[in-house]
Amino acid sequence: MDSVLAHHTSFFHPPKSFLSILEEDKDLRVPASTKLGCTLGPQTRTVEVLEQLLLAGMTVARFDFSWGSMDYHQETLDNLRIAMRNTKRLCCTMLDTMGPEIIVLNRPELPISLTAGQTLTLTCDKSVAASASTLPISYPSLAGTGLAPGSQVFVGQYLFTGSETSSVYLTVQEVRGDEAVCTCNNSCVLEGLALTVHIAHMRNEAPILADTDLAAIRQWGSVNKIDYVSVSFTRNAADIKVVRQVLDSCGLAQTRVMAKIENMEGLLNSVEVMEAADAVLLSRGNLGICLDAEKMFLAQKKLLRACNLAGKPVMVTRVVDTMTDAPRPTRAEATDVANLVLDGADGILLGSETFRGKYPVQTVQTVLAICKQAELCFDNQSYYRSLMEYFGCYTLHPNLGKREALASSAVRAAAKINAALIIVFTVTGQTARLVAKYKPASPILTVVCPDIKSDGLKWTLMGEVQARQCLLYRGVLPIMADPDFSLPGGAILDYAISYAKQAGMVKSGDKVVVSQCPRTGYSDVMEEAGVVKLITVDDHLVPK
Repeated sequence: MDSVLAHHTSFFHPPKSFLSILEEDKDLRVPASTKLGCTLGPQTRTVEVLEQLLLAGMTVARFDFSWGSMDYHQETLDNLRIAMRNTKRLCCTMLDTMGPEIIVLNRPELPISLTAGQTLTLTCDKSVAASASTLPISYPSLAGTGLAPGSQVFVGQYLFTGSETSSVYLTVQEVRGDEAVCTCNNSCVLEGLALTVHIAHMRNEAPILADTDLAAIRQWGSVNKIDYVSVSFTRNAADIKVVRQVLDSCGLAQTRVMAKIENMEGLLNSVEVMEAADAVLLSRGNLGICLDAEKMFLAQKKLLRACNLAGKPVMVTRVVDTMTDAPRPTRAEATDVANLVLDGADGILLGSETFRGKYPVQTVQTVLAICKQAELCFDNQSYYRSLMEYFGCYTLHPNLGKREALASSAVRAAAKINAALIIVFTVTGQTARLVAKYKPASPILTVVCPDIKSDGLKWTLMGEVQARQCLLYRGVLPIMADPDFSLPGGAILDYAISYAKQAGMVKSGDKVVVSQCPRTGYSDVMEEAGVVKLITVDDHLVPK
């Protein structure tokens, strides 16, 4: 077992007694630290529903360009912005690419019925109409894919849950050029907005960005200054580099890149992918088709731990599929959500539950309620010690870097004095990410200070995008500072304390840890100069 898992210990701190489990939660002021993303779709695109999702705790809105037009997604985003203004809640926006995903083409208007044991042919001939005997697919050629007799293929509706009768598992019997003759392992009715095809262990050589993705980023993403691009079927670091080049070419240098690990190549190259990307999404639906069921938890735990050690935010999909059609998750699903929190996941990304589900708002409330319970049992100090052991230090150490040493010191100080809150001042959001890496028990109020940068041709205002991007970091609550650049550090701190009191995060007498740069008040403006100071809310002047 390598060092990543060797330094992984249990971070579960059990409740005092079984009786305490039955006690009603009293402190509902501070929301769950775990972040929650929603895939927006037909059920979640009105202003009213979006307001309810924001108030329930949605922090990331995913716009999946595997389906739908730019106009459709634009209307949804416009409604989200109205909902954000009405609720005064920030929400990170994420463009999810189609990538090299394979879909079924030329579908008839009626669903396609398949019977277990029947023969079904997959073909790359795009002129063929889809039927119960033949499915044309969007991949150009089966040559070099590794498809062979015995290979497993899955065909199912977009954002499949696994419980529908609208998905089929196929076993390849014979490959004839660009055709694969398969046997259906189960009966089903193929239906839904789109039908996706997943070939286990396939090496997909298609470009990481489809033509539709390039158009979406250059037109829709550029105009809307999107916060994140989620790269579907990421295979290696080179894929991330390609996406960054496209973003830079269309004025989206501030947009960050999330790598989706959902195939074998991406999993095997996850170390280089994680280093190249800004964040990681463990897409368990597609990856689960490639991996044996008994191996999935190993891949999940190893990837989560690796992201935790690197300080890269990591989200996980496919948690409460049952709530697509039911108002309550299964016991296994509820336990799965809690274990993800205990294993260090920064966030949960809902798919079919909010895209086409019957109970989208209730799902958000339920998942975050489970997350908060798990956070109460998360052993933050053991987690902190495990990171320090991994880096080989308990005090400031060159291996950490000066900015990270400042962040770890802030977390250690907060634990020692049982601080009610950690306040971080940041421009880029990087200091907030580093503090969040150590997953303190105290909430992290992140004050994002505006800044202006120039590339010699034009000025760029930084701040709003960075604040929304912080919504991927577990435990971080970002707010925008006064845009007056001459505002002194003390006044910004007064504002932060006042905000925290009004939000119920602190009260008189509470201890607070503040991380900032002494020269400007901003902690990540200068890596060389940073301080951690301790204040008591009573002793601090709080403006009315």
